[in-house]
Amino acid sequence: MARRPATDPKSLTVFYATNRRRNSDAFDAISGEEPDNRRLWLGKASVEMIGDPNDTEARRRLLAHPEIPGDDDFKDPDAGSAAQLLDAWLDNAVDRQAVALFYIHGFANSFGSAIERGAQITEFYSGHVALAPFAFSWPSDGMVIDPQKLAALVGAAISQYRSDQSDAMAAGGALSRLLREINRARLRAKKRRRLPRMVLLAHSMGNLALSAGLAVMRNGLLTAPMAGTFDHAVLVASDVPHTMLNPDEPLSEIALLASGVTVITSRDSTLSIASRIANEGSRRLGHFGPSELSLLPKGVTVVDYFLGLQAPQSKPQLFTVGGTEWDIVEHQYYRNDQKARMDLAEVLAGREPAGRVVLDPADQVQQERARHQILPFTGV
Repeated sequence: MARRPATDPKSLTVFYATNRRRNSDAFDAISGEEPDNRRLWLGKASVEMIGDPNDTEARRRLLAHPEIPGDDDFKDPDAGSAAQLLDAWLDNAVDRQAVALFYIHGFANSFGSAIERGAQITEFYSGHVALAPFAFSWPSDGMVIDPQKLAALVGAAISQYRSDQSDAMAAGGALSRLLREINRARLRAKKRRRLPRMVLLAHSMGNLALSAGLAVMRNGLLTAPMAGTFDHAVLVASDVPHTMLNPDEPLSEIALLASGVTVITSRDSTLSIASRIANEGSRRLGHFGPSELSLLPKGVTVVDYFLGLQAPQSKPQLFTVGGTEWDIVEHQYYRNDQKARMDLAEVLAGREPAGRVVLDPADQVQQERARHQILPFTGV
């Protein structure tokens, strides 16, 4: 079980993989053209830690150009430079008594912001569970999208959002390869008796990239030995259709890849209004929950955080950077809401969350939103 860290480091190593096109000592906003959009670069970056987990909107900057030692594209899948980078990530987790966190970011992230976000999440949770982050940076364009402009059908916002959607889906080939290699790394770590707890966290449109990766894996990579590659997977604020966990949909395969799955939902205007309009009326999983709870794979639990989150007026610091309530409060709660942190930290650490209310079957669907459990209101 992961420890609670005793000291605050000045910097953090964030491991990463990306299918972005390489540009000198870093990466472009785009991937290469097919078939090179499946090429993977692996490395690590040193990121500033500011020493205040609750200052969630302060930027944690890259302290140097990212290192890119994993450049053999898994030519040697067990001993090459990319494989060694995965081994180093898991060893880093063991050495720090931390949970190895595989993080897939959402839309509107650059390579740099994805790495910095991995550090911010790690620092936010640091008083509750130690994390060793590994970010998969798919080639979203990194241009901030105002969800209210999506809802207003502003052409530039719609185009930007759909461009990121296309990039997420096109990242499926690269992500499928990476997930296969993470499974190999897990087996190597187990053989060395250096296996940490491993969890996957996908946020927002990162769930679309994950679904695309699992769709590719259905063509021969999703074998029985891939089961339990991760000890747990968390799908939070998922910007995908609410049918995506039905048995015929590729995202349902996450229940094979992870030994347990938590789907976290909340009332989210980015998803229920903006994304729904941009996607021609599609109900989004992260707001509505699954279309049919009875169709979910075994081991999947849906938890509605809405009632249990902090009220927006109790966290005015979130607006100091100019974010909108739709995005920074309703869509980003997993990384900046202290009550969300109390529950999600337990999931990440492998502890049993306390304080949830398990709903009777008759109460599991309310106002078209489906869930098994809720976080109850405990005050602002």
